[in-house]
Amino acid sequence: MASPSSWEFYKEEQTKILWVHICTQDLTGIAISINKWWKTRYPEFKMRIVFKKEFDHIKMQEQQQQQ
Repeated sequence: MASPSSWEFYKEEQTKILWVHICTQDLTGIAISINKWWKTRYPEFKMRIVFKKEFDHIKMQEQQQQQ
């Protein structure tokens, strides 16, 4: 089972989208861990798994809109 530090997430409250970036190369079991975590913690959100570059862009864009 993968530890929660194997991925990072950012949630967009307005659109109810949970952006997830997987931080490890070892993907064994990570999909099951993320899916279980998502379904129990954020069942009302849609989940999108993205690359690091897109993840950082989304976070930065959202932070600029809040300012």
